[in-house]
Amino acid sequence: SEGYRGLGDGLALRSVESPEDVERVAAFDALIHGEGTEPTWRSWMTEHPAAQQATWLLIEEEASRRVVASLCLLPWRLHYQGVELRAGEMGVVGTLEEYRGRGLQRALNARFSELLREGGFDLSHIQGIPYFYRQFGYEYAAPLEAWWRLHPSAVPDAPDGEGLTCRRATPDDLPALTRLYDEAARALDLAALRDEATWRYLLGPGLRTETGAETWVVAGQDGEVAGYVRIAEHGFGEGLIVAETSLLSAGAALAALQLFKRLAAERGKPYIRLNLPASSALVQVARGLGAYDGHAYAWQVRLPDPAALLRKIAPALERRLAASMFAGLTRTLHIDMYRAALLLELDHGRLARVEARPPRGPSDVRLPPQLLAPLVLGYRSFGELAAWYPDVSGDGLARALVEVLFPKMDAFLYQQY
Repeated sequence: SEGYRGLGDGLALRSVESPEDVERVAAFDALIHGEGTEPTWRSWMTEHPAAQQATWLLIEEEASRRVVASLCLLPWRLHYQGVELRAGEMGVVGTLEEYRGRGLQRALNARFSELLREGGFDLSHIQGIPYFYRQFGYEYAAPLEAWWRLHPSAVPDAPDGEGLTCRRATPDDLPALTRLYDEAARALDLAALRDEATWRYLLGPGLRTETGAETWVVAGQDGEVAGYVRIAEHGFGEGLIVAETSLLSAGAALAALQLFKRLAAERGKPYIRLNLPASSALVQVARGLGAYDGHAYAWQVRLPDPAALLRKIAPALERRLAASMFAGLTRTLHIDMYRAALLLELDHGRLARVEARPPRGPSDVRLPPQLLAPLVLGYRSFGELAAWYPDVSGDGLARALVEVLFPKMDAFLYQQY
């Protein structure tokens, strides 16, 4: 059995291997995450183009084969200012109540870490409950579940003047949707990548899942697709949830907002909620109409191998250096993370070497290890972290260099499942 390991007390950990396993894990996950959700977990295991049953983990009673805990690794592809990264989302985590407090999630996390390493993943992210996942090295490091809230009555009824209309997307729109999504993702500093196969899933089987969303295109008078939006079927809050947008002109954004106003009235939704980047045209236009920020949650992120990640994003780091007062710099930068350290060797503006080192050597800047993720992913600047945490420090040019290497970033991860 793949990944099998006995845990004692009649329990064993292994991967999903058979159709019977799929059904047992789907039923267990529905027990934990909500009655009627089995089709979602079954679809993610069997229909999603990135589905890998070997990355769905379960702990079972060996005698009865009853599933008592599980989680999964959902593969994502991200771009970090043009550098492609592999991310493994920890998802669908659960333990039966009578088995909690016995270290089962710790055992699952150990196997999950092996899967990250075996799969060459650069980072791991989770939507999870507050605080719990800090024990496994996760820290809040990217926006999640934005809450831009707009009352439908604030949207003007007048036509936008550009002759734009909105209609449900069809499979014929796939080439346009794929192109428009890619343009929107590339406009962000950190975003998820999506191929046409994933789009096919989202327009088909994905509609029957808990994360399903309607896709609407904004079209001109000639029928040409000018953009698209996606409206979640389920989610937090009672409003109409707009879960994704392409790049839109101001007129297209207004046409989309008028669509949301109509749908909110038809569906009895008291407000429009934009779960979107603050930089998007929809949020910008909505703010002009009185939308306010109800504050976002955040993805929790762990960096399995920080040195390897920094080596991989070297092209982005070198571009930042070249555009700064440190262009052409040659020096070493020692980052002390108390339990470990990193040495960055810069040679005429190139990142020539990144090396993991033991702590307590020479240091130019210091920060706790879990704060590296929000710094590297541009969620918090070094100055913001230093203002909140007395154990974040750095002096002079070294601090200025870190601010250049790791600036705040425009990040948003649209759902891929």
